[in-house]
Amino acid sequence: ARRYLETGGGRSKNNITEENYIVHESTNIYEADTHWTSWLVPMFVVANIVVFVIFMYINNCPKINLSSQGGCVAKFLRRFSSEPMQENLLLGPSSSTLTKREALRWDNVVNGHQGWRLVTCIWLHAGIVHLLVNMLSLVFIGIRPK
Repeated sequence: ARRYLETGGGRSKNNITEENYIVHESTNIYEADTHWTSWLVPMFVVANIVVFVIFMYINNCPKINLSSQGGCVAKFLRRFSSEPMQENLLLGPSSSTLTKREALRWDNVVNGHQGWRLVTCIWLHAGIVHLLVNMLSLVFIGIRPK
């Protein structure tokens, strides 16, 4: 049994006994928190992966880099292949593809009045390495063990 240390053990102080400080094993203070994170975090992971696949499809490396320096990485993926390592070390779409679509650029937000880019940029990833690190961090931090 746990004891109330300020009173020197099990002695009572102001009618408070050590029974008031026993935590029952059936009590789980994180139960409400883990319930919604158990389905919300995987949904965010899937949504991020879907957005990444869409941007790799839009990028279409073989069409953009017909005779560029080194060609696409993982050419067997055809349209989903990554930009050359000179362009993107994180194995993803080109920066111009990200910028044309939803990426955060100060000039577009301030002068172009595209405030929505402040929200859409959080779903973009510069490459498979960036996506993997972010999603692993999200899973390890976002889902608490029961």
